[in-house]
Amino acid sequence: MILGICVVASSQNPASFSTEASADPALFDLLVLGSGIAGLAAAGLARNDGKSVLVIDKGRRLGGRVSTRRQDGFVFNHGAQFVTAKGTEFVSLLAMAKTAGSIKDWQVSDNKIVQIGAPTMRDLPQFMATGLMIRQQTEIIQIAHHGEHIGFFDKDGLIATGHRAIITAPAAQTGKLLANIYPDLATTAGLASYDPCWTIMLGLDDDNGLGTAPLRDEAAGIALGVPEMTRAHQQSGLGAPALTIQASGAWSQQHLQDDPQMVIESLSKIWQDLSGKPLGKIITATAHRWLYAKVTSAVPDNAPRLSSDGKLAIAGDWLGGPRVEQAFDSGQQAYHNLR
Repeated sequence: MILGICVVASSQNPASFSTEASADPALFDLLVLGSGIAGLAAAGLARNDGKSVLVIDKGRRLGGRVSTRRQDGFVFNHGAQFVTAKGTEFVSLLAMAKTAGSIKDWQVSDNKIVQIGAPTMRDLPQFMATGLMIRQQTEIIQIAHHGEHIGFFDKDGLIATGHRAIITAPAAQTGKLLANIYPDLATTAGLASYDPCWTIMLGLDDDNGLGTAPLRDEAAGIALGVPEMTRAHQQSGLGAPALTIQASGAWSQQHLQDDPQMVIESLSKIWQDLSGKPLGKIITATAHRWLYAKVTSAVPDNAPRLSSDGKLAIAGDWLGGPRVEQAFDSGQQAYHNLR
């Protein structure tokens, strides 16, 4: 049984990469593992080409690290804080998302304007997911050949097959999944490295100690601290006083195994020391540890990204770099590699 099916305005016309017929109801033209930006970018191209495509993700919500959490009446954008665009394709996507009201500009500093999801960061991947079939809360533990096709297996067995597949999981997970079926791609995955990131989310009684701008001090341990009320979408009154603090990679690595409560207390103190203002009464506090937060060493350009039989491609920011756009580009390139 396949659980967690989410179809967002789906209107696909099945067409395949080959003309082979199959009676298997779980056979798709393309299987995509991961509903982050890379996976959605690849699946979106397949959708636009009229392919039957299924995206599978183990999480409860799509978007990967472009994520938002709502808790106890507070809103926390606890993953990627914003996006920027340089290339034509991502610029075009953001323009369409802006027209649809899914993103807007944010004056993040005196001389820098970026884009953020509207009203939350999750709204950007939600926009990208339009027309896609996505199965969430489904963890794939094995990828293997199933006849001439690629099979995805969860703990209960085979759940879907595809003429082609794209894997967009973090490098370590990709390497494990592909070690037996495509060891050359598993080797590619082993070339990437990441920094972790501890992130804390504080829901406050008031915003007196938050200030009006993001705070950053890598040496002190904070990569970025954002009072959520200062983000452009919060000016309309959405949400309550909230603070999201993301630790630096070095601090997160040093405290990787710390108790979450200790992380909350430590980062809260660093914030107060840097801002010079005490935080008000904390209503709710949560810590989240991103093990694969920021790519520190991307895979070299000459490393294999496509299986020798041309049936499976890999994608993710770890193949290009830490920016959201680089994940997007990698997903699109993976789909082009399969054609």
